[in-house]
Amino acid sequence: MAVSLSSLPLVPSKPSLWLKPELARGVAISSICSLDSSLFANAPLTQRHLKRRRSRPRKSGGTFSAFVVVAASVDYYSTLGVSRSANNKEIKAAYRKLARQYHPDVNKQPGATEKFKEISTAYEVLSDEKKRALYDQYGEAGVKSAVGGSSGAYTANPFDLFETFFGASMGGFSMDKNAFRTQRRGATIKGEDIRYDMILEFSEAIFGAEKQIELSHLETCDVCAGTGSKIGSKLRICSTCGGRGQVMRTEQTPFGLFSQVSICPTCGGEGEIISDYCRKCSGEGRVRVKKGIKVEVPPGISKGSTLRVRGEGDSGPKGGPPGDLYICLDVVEIPGIQRDGINLCSTVSINYIDAILGAVVKVKTVDGPTELQIPSGTQPGDVIVLARRGVPKLNKPSTRGDHLFTVKVTIPSRISGRERELLEELAFLHDNSVGRPKGRSLSRRGESKRSKEINNSEPSNEQADIWKKLKDFAGSVTNGVLKWLKDNL
Repeated sequence: MAVSLSSLPLVPSKPSLWLKPELARGVAISSICSLDSSLFANAPLTQRHLKRRRSRPRKSGGTFSAFVVVAASVDYYSTLGVSRSANNKEIKAAYRKLARQYHPDVNKQPGATEKFKEISTAYEVLSDEKKRALYDQYGEAGVKSAVGGSSGAYTANPFDLFETFFGASMGGFSMDKNAFRTQRRGATIKGEDIRYDMILEFSEAIFGAEKQIELSHLETCDVCAGTGSKIGSKLRICSTCGGRGQVMRTEQTPFGLFSQVSICPTCGGEGEIISDYCRKCSGEGRVRVKKGIKVEVPPGISKGSTLRVRGEGDSGPKGGPPGDLYICLDVVEIPGIQRDGINLCSTVSINYIDAILGAVVKVKTVDGPTELQIPSGTQPGDVIVLARRGVPKLNKPSTRGDHLFTVKVTIPSRISGRERELLEELAFLHDNSVGRPKGRSLSRRGESKRSKEINNSEPSNEQADIWKKLKDFAGSVTNGVLKWLKDNL
């Protein structure tokens, strides 16, 4: 197992596993490389391990002022299962066997993909004479320096290495590279969606409307058909990623080699580079245009709803399909009418006379002014329903809600003298009809009128009897005169 003295990332899992001064003096790196990696654990380095202390003076007068932490790394020979003296033929045979065994399309066990990457990395180093020589002498630190230091370097795709070694159809593998590559240029990408805010009148939300809007969005360039290149020009393969659209960066970390796949910085993941750009779209493949769109607002739509218009968003890059247009609706409220689902609610104010006797009043509805029948004896807070004058049900306009009117009875703060007399008379009659004790006091005028009516109630009956007698007498006289005239003429 190879080890490196270039960093201090790991802490030995067994206590006091530090190199003694007498062992550290004059010891070659290659003599340390035989330490077993099981003695080390991936524990964080603490301040205690970083403390420097002065060791006891040796007889020779030298001192050892710091401890050295030995970090474990991957042994490429063990990864491939070969000895350090193995030749290229043996290394190639070992890679062939292990690559077939741990290929993700064949081995579905957890960790198979990581094992496959480790095998590919080991073969990439040991199959190269220069890299192998550096690795044998300095371990991973030597390979790291050869490929660009700690900043890392671009290296091959494990699947590309497999494909180069075995061929595209070797072993019947599907060679799925989706985990290591972006979509190629031939793939289509859907365009972005667009949001548009629309304000509706209250009546438009109730009964629906047809709205015309002007939209600015991206459309595929009609000159280059979305390619972004000038007509007749050819695309060239990106030299950085070799047309893959992705690069793998390998870095030496305290825990070993770390590989990271990222989008190619040169071609932006396309794998190809445009030589001559289209003049109309400047290589974008899309141009911004203004377009008028007719939108049908269905009846019964509510505030906060969203309408989706398919295919009216931005066109996709490289000729991809367009996204969708999402219209967010807001509704202007009108005073006096509130919406509650498919029902409308309002308040109607009437005076106490109309509440007692009943009346017909005009009210405001979404259909225009309408007469509302107030039944006699209406109480404050009663709800009068105007059927089928509400909101049509969304996607079922034949079903319509009601308009609900809550009655509010207004009581005057001041009344005339005549109104007071009549109200007192009404109260007097009401008390007599229900047998209620007369605890209510009448005004002087009302009391005198009430007394006069009571005093004049009996004479009025006598006068009626006398008038009846006179009428009977006059009738008898008239009949006698008529009979005499008939007999003598």
